[in-house]
Parts: sequence; C-alpha cells; structure tokens
Amino acid sequence: MQHSSNSRSILPLAVIVLCLLFISCQSGSASNPEVQQPLFTPAPGAPVSIPGGAGNVVIGDVNNDQKPDLVVTCGKNRSIAVLLGKGDGQFGAVPISTNIPEIPTEVALGDVNLDGKLDLAVATHNSYGVMLLLGDGHSGFTTAPSSPIVMRTGDHPHTHGLAFADLNHDNKLDLITVNSTDSDVSIALGDGRGGFTRAPASPFAVGPSPYPFAVGDVNGDNHLDIVATATATGPLRTQQLPLSRALTLLLGDGKGGFRSTQLPLRTGEPWFAVISDLNADGKPDIVVTHHDMTKLTVLLGDGRGEFVEATASPFDFGGKAFHTAVADVNRDNKMDVIAAGGDGVRVMLGDGRGGFTAGATIRSGPGSWRLALADVNRDGKADLVTSNLENDTVSVLLAR
Repeated sequence: MQHSSNSRSILPLAVIVLCLLFISCQSGSASNPEVQQPLFTPAPGAPVSIPGGAGNVVIGDVNNDQKPDLVVTCGKNRSIAVLLGKGDGQFGAVPISTNIPEIPTEVALGDVNLDGKLDLAVATHNSYGVMLLLGDGHSGFTTAPSSPIVMRTGDHPHTHGLAFADLNHDNKLDLITVNSTDSDVSIALGDGRGGFTRAPASPFAVGPSPYPFAVGDVNGDNHLDIVATATATGPLRTQQLPLSRALTLLLGDGKGGFRSTQLPLRTGEPWFAVISDLNADGKPDIVVTHHDMTKLTVLLGDGRGEFVEATASPFDFGGKAFHTAVADVNRDNKMDVIAAGGDGVRVMLGDGRGGFTAGATIRSGPGSWRLALADVNRDGKADLVTSNLENDTVSVLLAR
C-alpha cells in the first residue's frame, strides 16, 4: 500500500465539525467489552461509488446550502470528486469531478480569499507545490492564479500532510505541509486574497519521516502549535529508528515562527496524531497511532505545553490503526478514539481519565486508510465517513 493522508476555521460548518470533535467530542492489552448496540449504521445509499478511486476524504459545505458535502481525492484519474449532501446522511450518487494535473493525495478545505466560499488545497506525494482551487460556492472549482504554491525548495519532494490554519492572527488562512523525506514542516502565510508567501524561518525540522500532523494551542498562549510525528519509514530507516521514539512539538509564536521541543514516547514510529481534551480537565492531550502496529499512545497535557504518557499507555487497538480522530461516539460524555484500520474502523472507548479499552470494529470497506467525522445528517451526533481505496467507494456511517 502507498501511504498518504483543521485548523482555526472561520467558517460556520467547520466550527460545527470541530465542536463535535471536542465536545461530543496505560503497554496494556485491553479487553473487548460487550457493545449493547452498534455505534454506527450505514446511511441509505452507502457505500457510494467513486469511479476514480477514493484516496482521501474531507467534509465541508462547498455549495453554501448549509448541508455537509464530501470532497474525495481520486488518484486513478487525477481528479477531485464532490458528493453533494442532502442533509439527511445521503449524498448524490454521481460525483461532480474536477480534473487536476497531479495525482492528489492530501486535501484541505478553507476560505482563502475571504469570499464566503470554500476553497481547496491539494497536495501530491512527489511535489513541493500545493495546488490551490478557488470555489465558486456552487460546488465548482477553478485553479487560482497563485497555484501551485511552492512550499519549499529541494530535491526530494514527498508531501504527507496538509492543512489550513491561521498561524499569525491576521484572520487569513495559512498553509502547512509535512515533507516526509526532508523530515520537516513548511509554512506559507496567506494574504487573504489567495496568495501565499513562505514564512521567513520555514521549513522547520522535525523527527524522521513525519506523516500528517495535528494543529492546536497546547500551551494556552492563544498561538497555534503543531505536533509532528516520526515514522522512520525513509530510505535510512535503520539509522532513523532510534530517533523515532518522540513527537516533535512546534510551539507557535503567533507570527508564523515556531520553537521546537521533543515529546518522548515509550513506543516508536508515531504515525497519525490528534490533539483533544481526553480527561475533561480543559487541557489539550494528544493521541498517536504507530506505523505498522496496533498501539495507541496517550499523552496527557498540563495546559502549559508539557505532556506525560498515561500510566497504562500504549493501549492495544487489536489491529493496525492509521488515520485517527477523537469524538464521544457512545455518548457517555467521555472522549473515544476512532482509527481507520484498513478493512474497517477501530474504536477505543475512553474512561474520561485518559484510559481506553478496545471497543467495536466497524466494517466499512477494503482499503479504509483515511476517515472524517462530521454531523452529516444534522442530528447533533458525529457521523463517520471513510474512503475505501481498494474498492473505489466511500462509506457513510451514521451515529446511532
């Protein structure tokens, strides 16, 4: 398999999604508790066919009808597919396709030119350039004059992470990419008109072979920070492995600059990371999956940028876990962890104190490497969408 993969948003739907993740939203093996009823049920009409292949998926309202839509990267035909939502958990059966010049692997949604319409940033493995597509508010996209945005120079492009965030407090979205082979993070600052300029000190060095990162204010200074992983999957893997037993925390200065510090881990090769308050103390914590492992690491934060690994961490998913999200999926007011697991979605149920036990494995489709959470049927519960690379579909699973 080829591995591929929001920020402080200024748009209502994105705010709703983040609220669901945070509000609705220790080596020990965990037992499998009885589940009284399924956590999710397939939406009518799901899974939805994606003829060009389904590599990655994000959720947002791209046609301004107040209903969440799905945006899917399609590597087989070099396109972006949009599935318009009906507001009840169902989506249009025929995707609206926009062709692009490169194979898309990473995608992010945000209003970069402040016109009230969602735009798209699209990255590919083998380029430092980010394609920028401006939305027309009716589900259509056109290439921006500034596209592609070159995030760094070098000889080994290998982009494995992409996000929008306002890093310098000017109410304009900036761009973040992770460069896996170069082992660094690149920042480009937005001008609010669709233009971007590389931050003066960018790129910022992190651990070996990082994958998608997490963004959030982990030390309470109102500046966004970045958590970068270290999979050690590059060509120098043997030399990199001893350096992979830590996350890199890039502490933001609110101007587009960052100070680096290391967060040691008991388990190496961190892969995907999420920032969330796991123990309801009002302080950000971090959860991490690990490359080619079944482990989940939990780091509890003190609200000042210091973290300690939970006593029984790492926990065991019972199967390999990839892209990860956090939400209260069983509605017990305790945060749970959901991870794409290749053939389905694995759930770890939280105890509200930073402990987790393995819950259900939810069948979705083969090649479920990426997922997204949002309330797609507007019932106040976080629903689950997975892209299923190996059978060219997207699964929509509604919260019970």
